[in-house]
Amino acid sequence: MTGPPSPSRSTHCAPSPRGVTFIELITLTIVILILAMIGVPRVSPIVQQFRLKGAAWQLAGDLRLARQRAVTTQRRFRVCVSSCDISVPEGTYSVEVEQPPVGSLKWTSETGAPARLPPDVTISGATATFSANGMASGSTFTLTNLMGSYQVTVTSTGQVTVAVCSGACS
Repeated sequence: MTGPPSPSRSTHCAPSPRGVTFIELITLTIVILILAMIGVPRVSPIVQQFRLKGAAWQLAGDLRLARQRAVTTQRRFRVCVSSCDISVPEGTYSVEVEQPPVGSLKWTSETGAPARLPPDVTISGATATFSANGMASGSTFTLTNLMGSYQVTVTSTGQVTVAVCSGACS
């Protein structure tokens, strides 16, 4: 015979409302901080490598655009790192257009301000000048940071290539 449940046995197991305790929250925070301290140094070189590669492709794109603008507008364009007609701070370069009359050697900035590169990337090289028919003064630019170097080369025909330097760029 079954009768009413005894007082010692409960038929209802109601879950107690429970949240996250302060100790659990602190423990989780410490675990996340430890994982971040392990992961950040491993990610930093990857970020620097992407910055360098991005800077090289940015310069190559601007060189190609300068060539295209020279042919389209029938005016000479140049990409300049040093000895420019406008002030070019360290880590930047200028895209300039020659002002009429042709051959006056008076250049003004095409973009209004020098193009900035990531803060850890340095640039060196000569000026690449594009004529109205797309031909160029052959030039090589070298972009460097702690992760390596890239060379962006402009041939006399105006072709722009990007190459990773193994070791030091020559």
